[in-house]
Amino acid sequence: MSMRYCIKDYRTSIDPHWLDTFFSLTQISVTDYNWVFSDVTAHSTKENKELEDSIFYKKTFTLTGQELNEIIKNEKVLVLFGVMVAVKEKVDMNGIEKFPVIEEDEHYWDEDYVSPIKNAVMEVGFFDGELIVITTDNQDIVDTLKKNVFNFPNLISFKEYLGS
Repeated sequence: MSMRYCIKDYRTSIDPHWLDTFFSLTQISVTDYNWVFSDVTAHSTKENKELEDSIFYKKTFTLTGQELNEIIKNEKVLVLFGVMVAVKEKVDMNGIEKFPVIEEDEHYWDEDYVSPIKNAVMEVGFFDGELIVITTDNQDIVDTLKKNVFNFPNLISFKEYLGS
């Protein structure tokens, strides 16, 4: 069963909605995974200028860990809405039957939600700058998050979030 955590009010607490900050604070290695992005609404800037040709303006796309690492070194990427999924294997978009959706999928907000991406190691849902939902079965990722919990004063279990 997946473990789910939430970071509430993250825009006002520590600002990890910039992808580089998120990875820096969680200590999750970008290059250890390949990444699937879906249902994305984002902004990307470079030197304080909006980029018109960033891949983050697509709704759905994949990146290798190295590609994502290079992008977040060169661009400031703000994800307002969307889902980011880490997988170990190479990703073939044609082999994905269903992509995760955060905005209009009631099942996403169920406690027993499971990512539709096969072999997902971790799924991170960004919701309106107010909430990050992290879903994983990977104990190493859970341990990493717990070890770095001081970076996330508003980290709570999803069950606790549903009860609030």
